[in-house]
Amino acid sequence: MIFFYWDVSIIFFIFLGDGIFDRLDNDQIINKIWSSKKLGQTITDIHSFCGKITDAIIKYSMEKNSVDNVSVIFIAFKNFENKLKDPNFVYKPQSKCQVIKKDKVDFSLK
Repeated sequence: MIFFYWDVSIIFFIFLGDGIFDRLDNDQIINKIWSSKKLGQTITDIHSFCGKITDAIIKYSMEKNSVDNVSVIFIAFKNFENKLKDPNFVYKPQSKCQVIKKDKVDFSLK
């Protein structure tokens, strides 16, 4: 699982099966997400675009010969949509962001 923060605002959550992490590291995943938007491209349907992101991550991990669970759940928040709607926005890896990887998450209701 990856939580991605931009400054102090959460812009998306992405939950990934272990087959993704068998072949891709955090940087490759984040770069795949942001490279899905081309410079000057206008995003009119955020839901379809997020679907394209999940498809791109699955395809990329399969190209790297992943044979395990390659599930992807991508949850975008308004700040992510705002970034994508800016036609001049370009992701820069050195931008202020934080990625946290959690291998084990307890979803039980205790």
